[in-house]
Amino acid sequence: MPMRTHELHPAIVHAPLALLPAAAIADLVATARPRDRALDAVGRTLWWSAAAGGLAAGLAGMAASQEIEVRGEHARDAMFLHGIGNLGLVVAAFGVAAWRSRNRACLTTALSGLAASAAATYTAYLGGELVYGHGAGIRALGGAASEAPALFSAAAPGRLARDAVRGLRWLLSRGARAVTGRERVDRTALGPLAEAGTGAVPPAPGTRTDGSGMGAPLS
Repeated sequence: MPMRTHELHPAIVHAPLALLPAAAIADLVATARPRDRALDAVGRTLWWSAAAGGLAAGLAGMAASQEIEVRGEHARDAMFLHGIGNLGLVVAAFGVAAWRSRNRACLTTALSGLAASAAATYTAYLGGELVYGHGAGIRALGGAASEAPALFSAAAPGRLARDAVRGLRWLLSRGARAVTGRERVDRTALGPLAEAGTGAVPPAPGTRTDGSGMGAPLS
């Protein structure tokens, strides 16, 4: 069975997840060894690699969001939080990479990288929940992918570009509706982070929730 375009995102998403903490650790060591210019250059290269890898994975993820079926408002809210969180991380990574192009490594860049790594781990968890909890893109669980072309076909580049633009447009419009209060985001879509210290139990897959987090099975 050929690899489809919506499968590109999970295939490459591990690269920025590994490069981001590597950049942070390189900057941390370079800060402790300020005379080591080679190590400082390694950290700078890793920052740009992490940012570029995050951009590639993000664009593939935006395209995938338009090529798979996600059922239920809770799952769609989780997809939005996964996407908007990663968008913020990519923008921040490019910002740090640009700053590092003109400056040496410091404790601030190292700690920023470690904090971003923790945030990226959590957004990756949300992405995993979309697949394993809600069946996004898994036919057997009801999240059947649309008729996406094979990844290594002539139709794939155009399809990826169009769907990435559509995905970004959806993400930004959903964010605008959330900010203006026209369409709230269910806080339970944040998973354990939203439930920490409350004693609440996250809703089961295939469950819709109201603003209080109370769930009801989808009919």
